Amino acid sequence: MNRKILLLILLLTPPWQAWAQADASLCPTPLNVGFNDWAPYSWTAPQGEVLGLDVEMLSLVARQLGCRLNFIKMPAKRAHQMLQTGMLDIIMGASYTDERANYAYFSNSYRSEEVKLFVKAERAEQINVEKWQDIFSQQLKLLAPFYGWYGPDYQASKDTLSHQGLLVLSPNTNQSIQMLAYDRGDILIGDAMALPYTANQSHGVVLSPLSLLVDSNQIHFMFSKQANHLPLVSAVNQAIDTLSHQGALAKVMMKWQQTSLAHTQEHTDHPPTQPESKPRPDGALVPQAQEIGLTAANGW
Repeated sequence: MNRKILLLILLLTPPWQAWAQADASLCPTPLNVGFNDWAPYSWTAPQGEVLGLDVEMLSLVARQLGCRLNFIKMPAKRAHQMLQTGMLDIIMGASYTDERANYAYFSNSYRSEEVKLFVKAERAEQINVEKWQDIFSQQLKLLAPFYGWYGPDYQASKDTLSHQGLLVLSPNTNQSIQMLAYDRGDILIGDAMALPYTANQSHGVVLSPLSLLVDSNQIHFMFSKQANHLPLVSAVNQAIDTLSHQGALAKVMMKWQQTSLAHTQEHTDHPPTQPESKPRPDGALVPQAQEIGLTAANGW
């Protein structure tokens, strides 16, 4: 009788749950997850709750495996340093590079991303970039946050752009958006969903995407090799496959795409006034919104 009950329980238990119950050593303690304010993928709400598309997707995976998560806010560069030493377990929203593979395991892809070029909405009729070379031929000044992956065309030409005075780098997305708002550059490069969302929510700037698709990339979770997370990565991959087949990840993606579009449409229908500016010691103008809004750093 006991054997029949046990067999029935095993048959009714989903595979992911059986895996988590069978191997609690995968995550006996909470997993430390590095993140920065990069809406709509991850950010801290005023009440202190960590929200966002990537946060929700990783939480789904962790719930499948019975793992607990400890989200720690930090700059992207520091997160990669801590992942190398094993002080951090996971980084979300990561693109694969050979350099990163030296110190991290990559999960299966759990979503994709697109990199595009943007202009201020009022200049959408004036600027048209159909191929990367148009940036050079039209002498357009490109604004780019320093830390991030923007595709092979950017990687191959960034030194040439810099030498010709067509590349303006900044520490984070906020500053790049501010420079575009005050005409310190012509076009801005970045994530197709996060960039217009951040510009609208944090700075009241409406961006228009240009037609050129700069890059399309698969996005992964990164796990510290120093922390010996290879067994955990295998379990995470299994959970990602299960959630993908169930449509759970696609449902989360659709939810946040609609949220981002709604915010963009709201500002398009009701254009905000130019944010009040305050002088900095170096004479530059800083929108007031930066001091009270999100500080969205660059993607991972």
